[in-house]
Amino acid sequence: MNQVLNQSSGMHTQPGVKETHERIRSAHLDNERSIWICEPVVPAAENLVIFLDGELYRDRVGAVSVIDGLQGRIADSWFVFVSAESVESRWRECPCHRPFASFVVGELLPWLESRLPALKNVRRRTLVGLSYTGLAAAFVVHEHPGVFQRVICQSGSFWWDDCWLTRQFRSSSPDTPTDFYLDVGSGETQENVRHREDVLQVVSQIQGVRRFRDMLLQRGYPVKHVEFDGGHDFEAWKKALPEALIWALPKQP
Repeated sequence: MNQVLNQSSGMHTQPGVKETHERIRSAHLDNERSIWICEPVVPAAENLVIFLDGELYRDRVGAVSVIDGLQGRIADSWFVFVSAESVESRWRECPCHRPFASFVVGELLPWLESRLPALKNVRRRTLVGLSYTGLAAAFVVHEHPGVFQRVICQSGSFWWDDCWLTRQFRSSSPDTPTDFYLDVGSGETQENVRHREDVLQVVSQIQGVRRFRDMLLQRGYPVKHVEFDGGHDFEAWKKALPEALIWALPKQP
């Protein structure tokens, strides 16, 4: 499952999308990574969407193309794509790693606002991830409640460490629960999968997501749960992404 995410090729930008590419250095993680920023039509747009696994969302999922195709159907928004520093760091940083959560909230957000003052007008933030970064996105919300109003977890790896994050959420009750969008493929049923010598997935992806969903509902979190026809792959996530973004960014009448 997660091994399918280990390779990415060149980046593709849609014609007409105004985009900048920068690099950010993290003191929390002691490394550096690429950031791509797609600007809204109106600089005072009130929505910010941050995609983890930036290279994969851009190159393998085709998220920029998906966003371009949704113009007129979603609210005008800032879109930011955050790369992984490396394949190895992704394995280390994504499974509920507190320094990574501190990087997103304590370094990335202030860094963005310092370069783009218009982002201080943002009222709604959405964090997006797939597979291991779907798990990471939910963990950021757990560690820093109230910062992100919505989170999209595509085939989130909630099976990690015997559903550890599900247990952590079960014992917490934030004042302002984040809205969750959880999707997973009907074919994501594999159990007892060893991804690496030190990473054993006992629970299937679909069961991990269902357990996380059930816990969120019990704790009073707003949840949109979708089980799509497909597996743990980029084409399935591309097909599922439009519905998730329409949910996160409803266009005001």
